[in-house]
Amino acid sequence: MPQQILKLPLVGTMNLATLDPVRDHGYNETLVMNMLYSGLVRTDKNLNVIPDQATWQLSADSKMYTFTFRSHVAFSDGTPITAQSYVSTWTRALLLATTSSAAFSLLSPILGADDVHSGKAQTLAGVKALNDSTLQVTLTKPASYFLASLTNPLFFPLNQKLVARYGRDNWPQSQVEVGLGSGPFILKMWQPTVQLIFVPNPHYYGRKAALTMVVASFVNDPRVAFKLNGVGQTDLVWNITPDDQLAARSSAGFMSTPLLQTDMLFANTTKPPFDSQAVRQAFARAIDRRALISSAFNDALVPSATLLPPTLPGYQANEQAASYDAAQARSLLRSAYPDLARFPAITFSYPAGQVSDQEATTLQSQWQGTLGVQIHVHAIEPNAYQQEMQDHVIQLGFYALHTDVSDPYAFFSPFLSSSGHSNSLWHDTKFEQIVAQAEEKTGEQRFVLYQQAEIRMLDQAAIMPLDHQTLAAIIPAWVHGVTLNGSGLYFGDWSDVVMLRH
Repeated sequence: MPQQILKLPLVGTMNLATLDPVRDHGYNETLVMNMLYSGLVRTDKNLNVIPDQATWQLSADSKMYTFTFRSHVAFSDGTPITAQSYVSTWTRALLLATTSSAAFSLLSPILGADDVHSGKAQTLAGVKALNDSTLQVTLTKPASYFLASLTNPLFFPLNQKLVARYGRDNWPQSQVEVGLGSGPFILKMWQPTVQLIFVPNPHYYGRKAALTMVVASFVNDPRVAFKLNGVGQTDLVWNITPDDQLAARSSAGFMSTPLLQTDMLFANTTKPPFDSQAVRQAFARAIDRRALISSAFNDALVPSATLLPPTLPGYQANEQAASYDAAQARSLLRSAYPDLARFPAITFSYPAGQVSDQEATTLQSQWQGTLGVQIHVHAIEPNAYQQEMQDHVIQLGFYALHTDVSDPYAFFSPFLSSSGHSNSLWHDTKFEQIVAQAEEKTGEQRFVLYQQAEIRMLDQAAIMPLDHQTLAAIIPAWVHGVTLNGSGLYFGDWSDVVMLRH
């Protein structure tokens, strides 16, 4: 048996911003947190929610979850994890919600979350420790997506010994700390800008890791990471750029999968010409997505006319989604504007850096060539673009919807009037009713309702999906137990990760 040490690159960073799950964190921080921490539930390879520290029962009114802990669940210093560990952790997260853009949003379904967040209460009414091994969580209304939310590190229990030592507002940074979390590994060494070294957690309650060590090296530039892997400095590589994918596709172990991100266009539906559904449909039908992805991304993304990505539980192919049809696009536009000379000027705005000039000009060319209208393109500095979206001054723009929660609700909720995040200002009462009904259902019934909601949204061209971002990697066969899913690299609980002879 070869040495059980995995050399893993942390691509796109030179250090970790935080190890505090309540703080805003990026992909590399999330990857590391899932090694050091664990929670009530986790996801399987297909992003379905499965038990981890606990099993659960749901009340008849779908508003109360009762979690029963498995035996011998402990932090990495041996301190037992109890239901009170969760009460304290989730309350802390709400009290510190101003440090995280996601904290209050994720915790808000819980009864009493508003009161803690606003300072009216110091205890979270909807979370109760019935005894050491039973946690009861009460929601304000049915929210079937709540279980999937619990896979976010924000919900992972924190060792209250460390909270007492460092204070509520602080958390150990850039140092090795015993008892940090309850995941399959502990951090043995942290060398900023160089590497992290992990070894198995001796108190882990799950199946033990076969690996004796994980050496995670910081590699800021994805192109450098690709070259280092090519000369054997790492055992796998991920986040391969579209340019490098041209060479990587011929490598053994190359794989690519759509992520939980949809890139889309939106138009201000309250002002001409995009207050006309026919005009929005015309612009959607005039987009040749395959040609766009080929020309601007070397076929490294997945062209799509649907909101939900194919790696999301509940995804169903939508044959009714607006696909490229030049003749129908022209017909739709002329149904609203028989005299194109009266068609107003159009400006397509996009965040510089997030959308390439090539992608913008390709879209411009497709619209102008198919519809016979003049399109101006305007690149805006990202922060200024974000402000213009919030001010609803963008006529036709770009929006990337990404979520860490593997549930359809995360993709539909931004378009509810209650969210305040609808860039297009589109509102449809029937759509909102369908989403509300879906959250009162479970299983296949729920997914069918979400498909109806998606069809309604796309029929009205409330958005114009372009593609799903992908993650490309080279994971050789001798690195057993590692693959990709919609959330990125997938290691499961790490117990199946084994270095095979090669």
